[in-house]
Amino acid sequence: RNGQGYILFNQGIQYGTVLCYNKRQLGKGRKELKMDKYKVLLVDDEEEAIEAIRLKLEWETLGFEVIGSANNGVKALELVERLQPDVVITDIKMPYMDGLELARALNEDYQNIHIIIFTGFDEFEYAKEAIKIEAEEYILKPINSNELREVFERIRTNLDRELDEKRNIEKLRAYYMESLPVLQENFYTSLIEGRIPASEIEKYLKQYQIPWSGPYYVATILHISTPDPQLELDPFLLGMSVKQLAEEQFVDKWRSNTFFYLGDILVITQLKETEEITAYTNAMDRFCKLAKRVCGAKVTAGIGPVCDEIAELPASYQGARNAVSYRVIYGNTRAI
Repeated sequence: RNGQGYILFNQGIQYGTVLCYNKRQLGKGRKELKMDKYKVLLVDDEEEAIEAIRLKLEWETLGFEVIGSANNGVKALELVERLQPDVVITDIKMPYMDGLELARALNEDYQNIHIIIFTGFDEFEYAKEAIKIEAEEYILKPINSNELREVFERIRTNLDRELDEKRNIEKLRAYYMESLPVLQENFYTSLIEGRIPASEIEKYLKQYQIPWSGPYYVATILHISTPDPQLELDPFLLGMSVKQLAEEQFVDKWRSNTFFYLGDILVITQLKETEEITAYTNAMDRFCKLAKRVCGAKVTAGIGPVCDEIAELPASYQGARNAVSYRVIYGNTRAI
């Protein structure tokens, strides 16, 4: 406490820290993204008090702008919803809804708003109640200009930090979404290699947004035979063409996921019933012929055994490898 009374200031929500993928990239956008001004809403049932506060500071110099005023808490909540202020400075004693009730409502529904409470009543009970609603600064009227400036300088520092943290999180989230296909393929690879403990599979499915529900699964290898050199087909581009065609035929209809693995295209498919394997095998057989006609590729589909646990997919993959090896007996451009 000083000669002017109590000061309590609500710092608002604090954003968590997440892993940083590129520190320079996260920081470089601050200048171009920084808000021009933070918005302030004044709340007091005395018009003279609102005007006095409005004239106390050079708001623009501090990085703020007063966007409106209200003479009670009910009207203030209406303006908050419409104007979305960053700071609300409110008197306590007001009709209909006082400043403490307003602060409680703001803390419940708008945790990011910073709240300053001021009053002409130097009573400990008000300060104690302000602390309960997580306010940290409480200004006693008449408001001193220097004191108010210091409060808003601190608010500006906190708002800048919160904005930086929030936008860094948004950048990380965008980067994460861009990286998701790679993360998913890494998961599929680790899964069929048996490197993911069964107890952790569900966690990775959720983390990498893979909506597998099974209840049955089967692994299929699409092996592309070496193209005829006279056709001058690039093996990599040929593989991409076959993978794209496989995605068109199986991703939606058969709930399949496709990825490259050890020079082949691996397809992990969900089945609703074990009996669907017959229809699936027929669909793969037709696909091999389609790939020959559309892409000019000789594709053999090796289909592994059906399993009822995701953790059993490595065994299904090994079965698919064995099936593909029989192409020397049964020929290619077919499902085995």
